[in-house]
Amino acid sequence: MKDKISAWVDAHESEIIARTQAILRLPSVKAPTAGSGAPFGTPIAEALHQTLSLCGDLGMKTENFGGYAGHAEFGTGSEIVGMLGHLDVVPPGEGWTHDPWGAEVSEGFIWGRGTSDDKGPTFAALFGAKAVFDLCAAEGIPLSRRVRLIFGCDEESGWECMAHYFGPAGQPKPTLAFTPDAYFPLVYAEKGSFTAVGEKQVPEDRAALLRVAWFESGLRPNMVPRDAGALLVGDSGLLEGAEHVLVPMSGITAERTADGLLVRALGKSAHGSTPGQGDNAAIKLMRALTSQISVFDDLSSADSKWMTDLALRGAPDGGEVGIGGSDEVTGALTSNLGVVQYREGVVRATFNVRYPATWDGDETTGRFRASVEKSGWTVASLSHTPPLYVPQDQEPVKTLLRVYREQTGDTTTAPLTMGGRTYATSVAPVGVAFGAAMPGDEDCAHQADERFPVARLLQCAKIYGHALYELAK
Repeated sequence: MKDKISAWVDAHESEIIARTQAILRLPSVKAPTAGSGAPFGTPIAEALHQTLSLCGDLGMKTENFGGYAGHAEFGTGSEIVGMLGHLDVVPPGEGWTHDPWGAEVSEGFIWGRGTSDDKGPTFAALFGAKAVFDLCAAEGIPLSRRVRLIFGCDEESGWECMAHYFGPAGQPKPTLAFTPDAYFPLVYAEKGSFTAVGEKQVPEDRAALLRVAWFESGLRPNMVPRDAGALLVGDSGLLEGAEHVLVPMSGITAERTADGLLVRALGKSAHGSTPGQGDNAAIKLMRALTSQISVFDDLSSADSKWMTDLALRGAPDGGEVGIGGSDEVTGALTSNLGVVQYREGVVRATFNVRYPATWDGDETTGRFRASVEKSGWTVASLSHTPPLYVPQDQEPVKTLLRVYREQTGDTTTAPLTMGGRTYATSVAPVGVAFGAAMPGDEDCAHQADERFPVARLLQCAKIYGHALYELAK
């Protein structure tokens, strides 16, 4: 069946590329609820509708669960082999040299937001499933398990999609499953994670010679902020002095406006699970505004205190929020200060933390709460997902690893662990992340000029089709 699936994919290359481009052109970023069937906004609802319509046209049975999620399936049997992919994407941000919604094919890549995370790999799996569907029908090959393609719509934010699908919608968890949202050969352990919003009241000192009127940075908790901005107000001479101090700093700009001095910082975005690979613009700007030189001695002491404190607590190892450490399975904890907002005397800071898979989640979140509350912050909200750990001698790890090695000829690369969180955690312990990045690939998820090799799209369709068949036969 392996060779027949590969031949099917080769014969449908143009269709696979065109259909993938079509879904990539939809700006499926989370937006305000747009009524029944669109809990995450109109663009995401349209992406789900378009995907399910395609699956229906391809002969699969489909169902839409109120716009939270949907699925397409074929085959019979009480047991289910699941593929879980997501159709929502993070905002494009700045710095693109290609249209983030253009799905342009150039230099051997498809360029655009969602090409690698996760619409491209999801559509590779969709067409891999279609290959299995067609070949089994044509040759009368029965499957002992149903194949179900599950499409979520809120993976990049609050995961309400999976909570609804496996909760109020009453859908059963698959017998075995994978998500194409990480790395090959596969990821058998994922760190636990939590997203926490801390709040602090900042006494406004309007008599201060310099103060911060507002501060803004970050698009999503699981993205390292690339940009940050703040408005300084106060004494005109001191604002001029601040401009002279700030402009020479690397990655910092300052511009006089009618309202005051607009200061911006430029960093480097990265996935929230690997904050060390980015350059956090929020931390960069807070450190610039609290430099203990010249004019900043006149900055409001309250402003200086919250920025100094938060820049310290934003350290990517989590040590300054009381949770640093590591284990032997998944390595060190990471903490991403993803969003910072300050207006009208209130600062809000959103942390996205990935903790080692063998740790106790309640104990870890408890230490975080105690640490931040000790310094006067309030934990306004905290959402937590436990870790995933599937031993390598269990399914679906054994079958997926065999498929990967047969498809690629790579017999040595070991299965992986990671800090990123995927839909595999929602079906633990029967699912793992399986691709789509190959060993040595550059990680461009959540970054400007996200892209996915065209050849990889087709290769993944072959791998995922083979995997679905082997798990379902």
